[in-house]
Amino acid sequence: MGEVNYGEDIHILGITTVDSQGLRKGNIIDIETAARSIDECLHKLERMAGVEISNALVGYSGSSINTLNNRAVVAVGNSNYEITSEDKARVLQSARNVALPLDRCVVQTIERQYIIDGYDGVKDPIGMVGSRLEAEVTIVIAATAAVQNLQRSTGKIDLQINKLVYNSILAAESVLLPAEREMGVALIDIGGGTTDISYFEGGNLLCASVLPVGGDYITRDLAIVLKTSLEDAAKIKETDGVAGPSQASDDVMVNVHNLHGKEIRQVSQQVIADIIYARVLEMMEMIYTELKQFNCLDKLPGGIVLTGGGAHLAGIEEIMEDYMDITVRSGIPENLRGVQSDISRPEYATVIGGLIYSGKNIDISYENKHGVSGLLNKVNYWLREFFG
Repeated sequence: MGEVNYGEDIHILGITTVDSQGLRKGNIIDIETAARSIDECLHKLERMAGVEISNALVGYSGSSINTLNNRAVVAVGNSNYEITSEDKARVLQSARNVALPLDRCVVQTIERQYIIDGYDGVKDPIGMVGSRLEAEVTIVIAATAAVQNLQRSTGKIDLQINKLVYNSILAAESVLLPAEREMGVALIDIGGGTTDISYFEGGNLLCASVLPVGGDYITRDLAIVLKTSLEDAAKIKETDGVAGPSQASDDVMVNVHNLHGKEIRQVSQQVIADIIYARVLEMMEMIYTELKQFNCLDKLPGGIVLTGGGAHLAGIEEIMEDYMDITVRSGIPENLRGVQSDISRPEYATVIGGLIYSGKNIDISYENKHGVSGLLNKVNYWLREFFG
């Protein structure tokens, strides 16, 4: 939750988290339970700020996400060849006009650039002069049922969705540098149930896909092999887990409870690292395959930016860098002034990016009170598990 001060400075009021009940691998599998999770998160934020929340910008991800790139051209309709908002709307509508299966829908259309009479690189053509207007767009699509289940979950608690935005576009706002987005960079967001893979070039998203594996994939494997609970496996991964065997030590012993929590045995960090490494390598292979399909492996001067809760795994940057042979850095939210150190963490990249995106793209109105700078009375909420 945040407020926008006059002058568009954003101040974070707080971040709350709840258990991601009703979700699996980024998809809602129980509408009622997911709605209760959203409601719980909203109530925490409302108590924190004393503001009732009725609408929101909502981030979306899921294994059905992919992208299409399309372009369209129209003739400028005015006799004086000045491009109007109607011309822009016509060319965008034409660019969005793609044939999709009945079970797929458009989540978002991203305007990459406009071309006027052969001159490219135009960000906004309105007011310019030309006879031929072209638009290049990236269209984010997803399974219709998955999007409708999200809408029904928010509808259960009378929460209006102002706009649905692909998560990596939000995360990019907080962790990517403008130069990286312009020259070419891959953003890898490892959440709990999914891993979002996105390629940015020319300042905008060009390609994206979502893998149905994430940090929970590693946690579950630890729980099975070590014969412990998922909760204890998660703690072991966070406190003593490392991404590769070379980063572990046989001398470090870790206490492991059995499933009932009554018995404890000791396991070396090396054994834990071997379990984690097997799954990390599988994930690296899947990520590499997606980037290869994007045809961007030789077009990444910005390298790879790794974010999300999975970026906390010790040594994962080094493993990814060795596997990909590409520079990798951690994506920590840094594009917002005044972010406290306790929330400047990779798992908050999407939610903090969402505040930045809101400030840039949502119409806002200011209200002066007693001569001081007005505060934005519209509040966005974020359910972190939707981004997992």
